[in-house]
Amino acid sequence: MGEKPTVDMDLGSPHMHRFLAVFKDPEKENLFRQEELPKQRRLVFGLCAFITISIPMFMLSDFMVVKPAPWDTFLLIQRLLHIGVCIIFLLVIPHVQRPSTYDALLFCTLFVVFVLLELGSFTFLGDYALYALFDIIIMLSLYAAGILTVKLSTIICLYHSSMAILIVLTLKELNVHDQIMMIFGYTFTNGAGILLSITHHKNVRQQYLLQHSLREKTLQLKNLAYRDSLTNALNRRSFQDHFRDIEKMASRLEQSDKSLFIIAADIDHFKKINDNFGHDIGDKVLLAFVKLIEANIRPVDKVYRFGGEEFMILLQECSRDTAINRIEKIMQLLNSGSLGVEELEQPVTCSFGITPVLASDTIDSVCIRADEALYNAKNNGRNQYVFAPAPDK
Repeated sequence: MGEKPTVDMDLGSPHMHRFLAVFKDPEKENLFRQEELPKQRRLVFGLCAFITISIPMFMLSDFMVVKPAPWDTFLLIQRLLHIGVCIIFLLVIPHVQRPSTYDALLFCTLFVVFVLLELGSFTFLGDYALYALFDIIIMLSLYAAGILTVKLSTIICLYHSSMAILIVLTLKELNVHDQIMMIFGYTFTNGAGILLSITHHKNVRQQYLLQHSLREKTLQLKNLAYRDSLTNALNRRSFQDHFRDIEKMASRLEQSDKSLFIIAADIDHFKKINDNFGHDIGDKVLLAFVKLIEANIRPVDKVYRFGGEEFMILLQECSRDTAINRIEKIMQLLNSGSLGVEELEQPVTCSFGITPVLASDTIDSVCIRADEALYNAKNNGRNQYVFAPAPDK
């Protein structure tokens, strides 16, 4: 995220605008919205489906509060339009892939829904004010659910409240007390709703920051667990934990002309280097050795430090000749003094044991085979490799 992974739980968090409740960094806001989009789609789909099912239930009691004909027909059309808009929304929303498209679709749908609600209020009896309670419930739910940004939800709810208050003052047969109470209800609803919306959007973004901070910490800890602290090469635990992946690759390549190869490597006379020049120089040798190996294998290949001067190299999807050529090149570089440790007068050499990985191999069987080849290279005079072919199936 490019920032120190800490989460400021104060509403004035430096990560976010205080009142709009969005990240100040547009790229971070876009990443957050994109990650949240599937969850938002499911939420609004469920809410819309609930409304679509609920409207027919309200229609059963409409006859009790609707004005005489033709208003009953008008209200029926309004209800059917509501259902139609919701059905169209339900069909389209699962296919929305961008937050901007989601905002536009939802805003337009809610605008149409609120316009239909306002038109529907004309059909009710003049002294019927209970519909205002449903309006208030709808707006509070809209704010609290956080289905729109603070800016868009505030715009649409302020519009609807203004229209509702205008209808109450001009078209409804309510006394002054009832009018004041309804105006107060709409005003209070929007004030409380805006605070709810701001708090909701800040909370979900703070949770997002916290989750990403935890992911980064987890990756850092995993990296520490799988990396050698001196050379930053992968370690024995990494090899053991990921050997199942190596087995899968070996199975996939079983019918191919390519294979996986494990190479056991051991720096020759490394103990003498430590004894004669000190452990600091020994550490330099290990660091330079790993850099040389990594520079002469592909990014998909791996080098593991098993401990001390012992290493394992994994070469993926290559032929026997390619594996041998790579090791021969590394040996030539070592013998030419390319390790670059100035304190050493003589080149540092290494012995190698090469073996292919079979689909039937276990971690023990392939390591034993590579170690035996390495042992033979050591016994034959060091500074060489021995190739151990796979056993007959």
